[in-house]
Amino acid sequence: MPVGSLSIVMAAYNEEAALPACADRALQFLREHVPDGELIIADDGSRDGTAAIIDRLAVAHPGLVRGVHLERNSGMGAALLGGFAVATKEWVTILPADGQLDPYDLLGFFAVAEDADLVTSLYRNRRYPLGRKVLSLGLRALTATVVGTRARTEGTYLVRRAVLERLGARSHSFLLNLEIPIRAKHKGFRVRTVYMNVHDRIAGESKATSAARIRQTFVELFRLRVALERERLAARGRRR
Repeated sequence: MPVGSLSIVMAAYNEEAALPACADRALQFLREHVPDGELIIADDGSRDGTAAIIDRLAVAHPGLVRGVHLERNSGMGAALLGGFAVATKEWVTILPADGQLDPYDLLGFFAVAEDADLVTSLYRNRRYPLGRKVLSLGLRALTATVVGTRARTEGTYLVRRAVLERLGARSHSFLLNLEIPIRAKHKGFRVRTVYMNVHDRIAGESKATSAARIRQTFVELFRLRVALERERLAARGRRR
């Protein structure tokens, strides 16, 4: 396996019911399959007992679990960026704190990672409610139209930390998970895609479909278009 050094970043917002089991599963995976691993849990300003659980896990697993605490709820992307900022391993991946993704599915990513800088994923078994499906398809179509690149991704991803740092992704909403492959393609990095399964949540509910989060995502999408255009013009100027 080409992935022997891995940071798992887990964003959590009000996940006290599911987080302990998800963290235990991730730690079990790291112990069995990753010689040099760490679990970073980023609390996105939770109002329940999530922050306290993270602190207890960090004390119980020194050097293996690290906590990041955002002062206020800022969005999935903001929490992930907080985790990325303290990641120390060669590769970085993300997992939800609700149990929908099994860390053992990362073995499929490991199998193709040697020839990739970024491995994205598509779900082979997900059935979206109609409203969520329309929202998801609409966002992806609009993203392709606005930025000119289609992000072929649904689930988690595995990325070299050195590449992640060069991408300069900055979205604070769910859009971050589309921005990373979009930027990787724009910069010419090697992108592979695998299929994985999605599971029922252990507890909790989706936080990505509130009106405020949807509005934040679309505002950031147009900011991304502006940023990519500025970067393109700057790169053209350097080549002259």
